[in-house]
Amino acid sequence: TAHGEFPRVVLAPGSPEQCVMLTNKAFELTEKYQVPVFVLLDQYLGDSEWTYEGFKTEAITYKDHRIRGKEARKIKDYKRYALTDSGVSPLLVPGDGHTHLVIADSDEHDEDGHLIEDAPTRISMVEKRLHKKLPALKAEMSPPIRYGADSADTVLVGWGSTYGALKETVDKLNTMGENACMLLFNEIYPLPEGSSYMGTLGRAAKTVCVESNATGQFATYFRGETGFNFSQRINRYDGRPLTVGYIMERI
Repeated sequence: TAHGEFPRVVLAPGSPEQCVMLTNKAFELTEKYQVPVFVLLDQYLGDSEWTYEGFKTEAITYKDHRIRGKEARKIKDYKRYALTDSGVSPLLVPGDGHTHLVIADSDEHDEDGHLIEDAPTRISMVEKRLHKKLPALKAEMSPPIRYGADSADTVLVGWGSTYGALKETVDKLNTMGENACMLLFNEIYPLPEGSSYMGTLGRAAKTVCVESNATGQFATYFRGETGFNFSQRINRYDGRPLTVGYIMERI
């Protein structure tokens, strides 16, 4: 058997600044938890031109989660896929002064990396890399970006590159006397802990999920994860970017 289900992280920046910061977070999470992290971009964001005074480069961080140097040489019996309380196994760097052998393959394996077919080891490995890591990954996810009225009757929800159009739509609605806000998800999977944003959605009279696809992918995913149904979906799939006018005509 192969590995089957696996933990992963999906990030979707909505601005150049978010591209920088979320890419930094992607490298942090992939090394810390030893999982794949996907950063979703689209042509609209890639082709856009933005003006910034500057990014908060001091917020960019790097921590080496690998075991290096003297700490690596202290390990006597190295198991690349050791069962741990966190689900994260120790990771040594080849050629970094130690003499441990690392075995890797694409099939299910034991703690040493050797292929196995027995059910108990398989169960232990799935629980190690999936059930133990997912709660920790969920705790790492930041809540959606909130913009607009503190207590909104109309909540616009989007993800990724819908950021600019949704933000401007909220401004326009509020100048017209509406009470609106935006929730922009750019850390999509796993969904962040939801007490704050689920409360915002639950108190709103109208909740609108706005997406640049034909099937309402995020709305369907969100319902599956939380049980929440948006009162309206606005999907644009004519090959053109979302605009304020397009959204306003359909709310």
